[in-house]
Amino acid sequence: MPLTLTQLHTFARLAAIGSFTRTAEELALSQPAVTQQVRALADHFGTPLFDMIGRKPVLTDAGAFLAERAVDVLAGVATLEREMREFADARFGTLDIGVTVTIGNYTILPVVAAFRKAHPAATLRLTVANTAAIEAAIRTQRFGVALVEGPVRDPDILVEPYATDELTLIVPTHDHRLSGRDTIDPAELDGEAFVAREEGSGTRTVAEDALRLAGVTPHVVLALPSAEGVARAVEAGLGVAILPYIAVERAVAAGRVRTVRVAGVDFTRPFSIIRLRERTPSPLAIRFLALLRSG
Repeated sequence: MPLTLTQLHTFARLAAIGSFTRTAEELALSQPAVTQQVRALADHFGTPLFDMIGRKPVLTDAGAFLAERAVDVLAGVATLEREMREFADARFGTLDIGVTVTIGNYTILPVVAAFRKAHPAATLRLTVANTAAIEAAIRTQRFGVALVEGPVRDPDILVEPYATDELTLIVPTHDHRLSGRDTIDPAELDGEAFVAREEGSGTRTVAEDALRLAGVTPHVVLALPSAEGVARAVEAGLGVAILPYIAVERAVAAGRVRTVRVAGVDFTRPFSIIRLRERTPSPLAIRFLALLRSG
């Protein structure tokens, strides 16, 4: 039979105390139960662990060797139990979360600060990428959970919206046919030069899907990997763009670009928590998501 921690613990206490009676009293066991556990351990290793000299148990050489090693093993088990309780209580550990670009650059940092304050012994690592890359990383279990701004249609991935975001059309401030307009019809964008985020970007997917529902297929003349780069390209007169308002509000306030409403087109989108349906979030992830949802 395999050895058990109970057998090892009983043996270690008997080795330290040197009395079957006192060991049984300390462990709240009967003396025959102590004898049985020690005998089972001796049978497991195939060598006697105690000699009875008079009425006193005395360790054999094998027993002395096992007693010395048992101290380290039982100490390691006690440490493991303590660390597992601390891990389950989210007191320490490492949490890797994937976040998409808008979330990572504009909305998640207050939650990260609150999490760090609540869990100072934990390590939080954020990886920022577009929705397609984050979704792929969830499938390969690189992240237990992630936060995305684009649509995810994989049936194996659980999607939970937790906030909403608003996209807006931006145009150059001067020397553009739409610069002086507050509202336009979708058809007025037909054939317009667009600057956009790269393929796989949630912002780009949501914007293009919304325009196609309105009968407009965007003509993308330039793709860039950041909202700031796209906004700068619009400012330079390279085209128009649809970006999160939170990403362009400073440029709008500074007069570098203008926002224009597109009548009848809904540019709202959810920010979502995603994870594999069959994967349980870690205790740290559960605490992080609770902070996220409470905000």
